[in-house]
Amino acid sequence: MAFLPFSRRAKAWEPIAQELRSLANVTGNEVLCPEVLAAKVGLFLIDARVALENFSEADRRHLLQTASDSWSGGVYPKPLPNGKLVCIINPSHHRRRNRITLMEEVVHIHRRHTPSGLRDVMPGLRLREYHADQEEEAYGVGAATLLPWAQFYHVLDAGIEVPDVAERFDVTEALVEYRIKITGATNLYRSRRGNARKVPPRSSGADDRSQWSA
Repeated sequence: MAFLPFSRRAKAWEPIAQELRSLANVTGNEVLCPEVLAAKVGLFLIDARVALENFSEADRRHLLQTASDSWSGGVYPKPLPNGKLVCIINPSHHRRRNRITLMEEVVHIHRRHTPSGLRDVMPGLRLREYHADQEEEAYGVGAATLLPWAQFYHVLDAGIEVPDVAERFDVTEALVEYRIKITGATNLYRSRRGNARKVPPRSSGADDRSQWSA
């Protein structure tokens, strides 16, 4: 029987994450490179600074500095002539945050999620569509791909602290904290770190997710 996380949602995501790790040819404790997977699923990465070259200086400053926390990345839904899809990741964010952002985009393509678009809600008003279930799966599977359960469980069981887990897997501490919660490993973490210690507090980082219950 496969060794799966404790929570229902994480159980469903783990096999998909293993598919992606296999596609990237990584096994065991190897750290996965999202860029390798991006190429495998047909994503063409473009440096946002290059993509924004023709924007005004004010607009570039707004997107890369003032409003940098308002966006992480995205994929243009129409493919290039060679079939690849253009993907832009916010270069202002920390490299570890960009790793999970790119993994989300990889999962969207791998799972053939419906691209978000604009819909008319009334004359003169258009709103961007948001598919909550797809976004949840993309983030959950992306996290599982970067922090595979078999290895993640053992480092938690060994009592390794969140910062050290983040360092080992080259991810943000916020992602480790999310994974602890979403896999149902809260009690495991508490017991190994000592009952007097609380589960790591939620990070205020923008790659955090609010719905952590299993």
